[in-house]
Amino acid sequence: MKNSQREEIVFHSAKKLFDIVIDIESYPQYIPWCTRMVVNQRKDNDIYADMYVQYKLILGQKFGSHVKFDKNKLTIETHYTEGPLKDLTTNWKFEELENKKSKIIFVVNFEFKNFLHQKIAETFYSLIENKMINSFKERATSILD
Repeated sequence: MKNSQREEIVFHSAKKLFDIVIDIESYPQYIPWCTRMVVNQRKDNDIYADMYVQYKLILGQKFGSHVKFDKNKLTIETHYTEGPLKDLTTNWKFEELENKKSKIIFVVNFEFKNFLHQKIAETFYSLIENKMINSFKERATSILD
């Protein structure tokens, strides 16, 4: 299983950053490999959704997830429910440091069912993680500045 934890300082409010990440329906607008998001169920602090992903040279995939979030604690947990992986969990935590300055803590754990896919994903993981985090930061800058 691949594990990663990343912390970023971002010059926006933690609440507004949380709102951007929990707005999963907008992902196809700015996450490069996300072609479609389908929310199957939304209730209280739970969302069940499918993300459709297309990477270069790889057939499109559907990743089903259960997203739990807490608007007061500014946390988001995603648990994988369906697709090509054996397991996937992500955790986001947004901490306000001072006015319009926040720390984002992003933790991900994943494992593919296929050994070869796992090794390829591990090889390119830092590039994918950087692209994803930068996509969220660029989104924040474009709509909050």
